[in-house]
Formats: sequence, structure tokens, C-alpha cells
Amino acid sequence: MAGAKETPRQKMIGMMYLVLTALLALNVSNAVLEKFAIIDDTLSGYNREGSATNDRKKEGILAATSTDAKVVAAKEKAKQVRDLTKGAIDYLDNLKKQLASETDGKAIERAELVTNTNRAEELMLDHRKPEIGIGYEKQLRSYVDNLNKIMGVKPAFPKLTRTAIDYDEFKNSPHKDKPFLEFAFEGVPTMAAIATVSETQSEILKYEGTALDSLNAIAEGVVYKVDQLVPMVQADANTLVAGQTYEGNLFVAGAASGVNPEMFKDGRPVTVEDVDFSGLKIKAGKIKFIASASNFDASGIAKTSYNVEIRLPNRPALKKSIEYKVIRPVAKFESVAASTLYLDCGNEMSVSIAGLTDVSGLNLSAAGDEGVIQKTAPGKFVLVPKRPQMNVNITMNGGSIGIQKFTAKSVPQPQGILKIGNADYDPARGIPPGSNIVKYIPEISDELFLKQNAKDAGYRIVSMSLQITGKTPITLTSGTIELPKYGLRPGDTFSLSNVQVVRSTWDPNDADNKPVNAKMGGTFKMGTK
Repeated sequence: MAGAKETPRQKMIGMMYLVLTALLALNVSNAVLEKFAIIDDTLSGYNREGSATNDRKKEGILAATSTDAKVVAAKEKAKQVRDLTKGAIDYLDNLKKQLASETDGKAIERAELVTNTNRAEELMLDHRKPEIGIGYEKQLRSYVDNLNKIMGVKPAFPKLTRTAIDYDEFKNSPHKDKPFLEFAFEGVPTMAAIATVSETQSEILKYEGTALDSLNAIAEGVVYKVDQLVPMVQADANTLVAGQTYEGNLFVAGAASGVNPEMFKDGRPVTVEDVDFSGLKIKAGKIKFIASASNFDASGIAKTSYNVEIRLPNRPALKKSIEYKVIRPVAKFESVAASTLYLDCGNEMSVSIAGLTDVSGLNLSAAGDEGVIQKTAPGKFVLVPKRPQMNVNITMNGGSIGIQKFTAKSVPQPQGILKIGNADYDPARGIPPGSNIVKYIPEISDELFLKQNAKDAGYRIVSMSLQITGKTPITLTSGTIELPKYGLRPGDTFSLSNVQVVRSTWDPNDADNKPVNAKMGGTFKMGTK
């Protein structure tokens, strides 16, 4: 019953404890006492883990559904063993606090505690107040006696009040005739005494674990029997750039055939189906959601998590918080000139997110009255700035991922060009005789605007004044002039003024008559040859 197999960690701690105890007998320096502080910290951490493990073992036993009398008795014993152990651990925790405090109850500073050599002996071996030391010894004897009584099996758990003769290392030492308390605390520095009590707690938890394992063999309440094992790798990252180091943990995953677990994410059930793992069909819950975060750090990474739960028959629910990282999406604007827009024009943009193929959740909005934005398709937008500065807020599935700043400049002003057929007007020659029609057209030289905003670059004249020398001005409703109609002959001159220009727009609902502040006009002559 008591011969539970020790882990390598337990063996290591036990060996260190024995070595340091032997060194103390040689009056070694304070460095040894510091090692006892380290051992105590390690033991305390191990004891917390051991207590939590034993709690789970007890809960597993209590989850057994059998009504067999042996199982019912095992469940009751499991509760008694856990209660007995918790009481003993709490008692020893309180004793360690007393050892680490002055007689007035004030805690001893850590540095002073490590070098203190008298508090343990004063507290545990004080013949004027023997109740503390005697109470400690009585508690250890009582724990073993009651544990053996609860379990009622042979061989019994061995005593915890061991003296020098119980250790091969000390049975022939000068300490062989000392009673338990003197062997444990006489001449022992306080930090070593505290580590001794922590080591005793570790033994108590080991006794309890052995007892619960024995009861579990009866109740079968904690062992989840698996008959399917598959190798799994938990990788730090499943997508890497060439040159990066791949790192992961290889482990064994197990499942029980014929068992239908219930699985949940953040309290909501997920679909459980058979998934093929290395040729084995294993029940797996399908986890699928859109990753999002708002607490990005300076490097654009946010840590977040979700909670999972798996419920198996006759076993406490398995719960875990799954942590993962979210990289802030970076929007890339693609156009002929992505950083410069034109005022009151439909600047078409394609916006993509590195690593994402689905950008249906991507949206843009303008701040205040800086402009309007229309979404024409997933990742396709038309930006219409109303001010020289336009700040565009970028959101993905409702979460802000950044702001893109644009500058906007006025549309280019057209220059008036008189066309005779396909040729430009030559002031030196004038309009060749015999010409019937000339056209005065608005033309721009801004190639970027023509390429980037072709839908907004359709300029046309809607009104202009024709003044022939010596005649009354005539208003035309286009840039076309029929020369014979107005009696223009070789050598005559005429001028064009009050030229009103409009342009087309990107919006098909507009009438393509947006006014343009153009400075056009001039004087032209009819050639004589």
C-alpha cells in the first residue's frame, strides 16, 4: 500500500534534502541554508500540484455511477481520505507560518529567515510550552493511524515520525538515540526545519495519492480507458516563411471508441464528428470562427483566448482556455496613385489584406465631412474626397484596424484647343480656306488624372460666346462652329469667350454635367491661302 513509486523529481528532491542535512552536520556556510529555501519553494510548488491532482482523483472516484456496495464504500472513503489529508496539510501550513514568525507573531523577513538558526528549536523543543512540538508529532501519528483505519488493508502506511534509526544513512550516527522531535529539530536552522515540514507534506500527499489510486481501482471513476492512440504535433505556427524555424511539441492523443463526448466552445455546443487521424476515426469537435482582437501591442500582435469543454461519461468535464495570437490586419490600397486623390471625383480603390482571401468584412468610412465612400464589391471602393485631407477609417468585421490618410487635389483645368479636322489650329496660317467646321475642345495634359480617373475626365463645352468682328455676339451650345453659317470668309477674325465647361463623373446616376472652372477662349482668324 505505501510503496508508491517515486517520480525522478521526488527522488532528486529527497536526495538533495539528505545531502544538505548531512552538510548541516558539518556546520557548512549560509549557502547551504539558501539551498534549503530553494528546496522549500520547490516542494511547496510540488505540493500544490499534488493536492490539485488528488482533488481530481477524488472527483473522478465520486463520478462513478455504479451502485455496487464496494463502489459506494470506495466513494465514501475517498471523501474521508481527502478531508483527512486537507486537515493535516492545513495544520502543517500553519506550523510553517509559526516557524517563519517571531514569538509575537510578526513574520521574519526572508533574508533573516534564511540565516535564522534558533527559531525552530525554540518553538518545537520548548519544554515550557511543549504543546506545539508534541502537537506536531501527534498530528503525524494521528494522520497515519486514521488513514490506515479508513483504508483497512495491509500492508499499512508506514509512520511519518521517523528517527535516525529509520534511515540507512543515519542509523549508526551520533543521533541514533534521539527521539523524533530532537532528531527533526535539535540544532536545525529554521529554513531547514520549514523544508522538513514541507517534505512531510509531500509524503502525506503521496500517501493520499496511493490511497486514492487504490480506491479508484475499485470505483473505476477516474481512469478514462482509451483504445486509440495517435501521434500529434502542437506547432507554434503552422504557416512559416522560408528561413523561419519550425517548432512544436510531439505528444500522444488518445480516445475511446464507442464513446460520444459532448464538446463546447465558450459554453456553446460544437459539432462533433469522426475525423481521420492516421487511419483511426476519432471524435473531434469542429472549431471555426473569425479571429478578432482590439488590444494589439506595438508590434501589431494581440493575445486572446477561447474556452473549450469536453464532457465524457462518468468523468468530470475537461476544461481549458486555448490561447492564440492575432496579427493586426494591414490594409493595402491599390490604385494608380494610392496616396493622392482628386476632389469631387470617384477615386476607385482595390483594398486587400495580407494573408486573407475573404475580405467581405472589410469596410471603409470617411471621418466627418471629409468625403463619402461607396463599397462596390468585396475589397472594391470608390473614395470621393470633399476636402484636401481625407482620413479613411478601416474596419474588418466591425473592428478598427487602422486609418489611412489621403491628400486630395483639385481636378486639372482644361486648356482650349481649336481643331480643324484632326489638326490643331496654327495661328500663323489661320483656318485654311474651304474649311466648313472647326471644333473648340477642352483638353488636359494631366496623364495621371486621365488614367486614374477616366470616368471623371470627360470634358465638354456646353456654352460659349462667338464674336465676329463687326457683328453681334452669338451664343453657341457646344464647341462646334459651322463657319459658312456665320458668313466667315478668308481674312475674317472671330473670338470665343464665356466658355462654360462641364465634365463627366464616375456616378452613373449623375447627368455628366459637373461644372468646371475653366479659363478658355481666344481670338482666331480665317486664313487666306
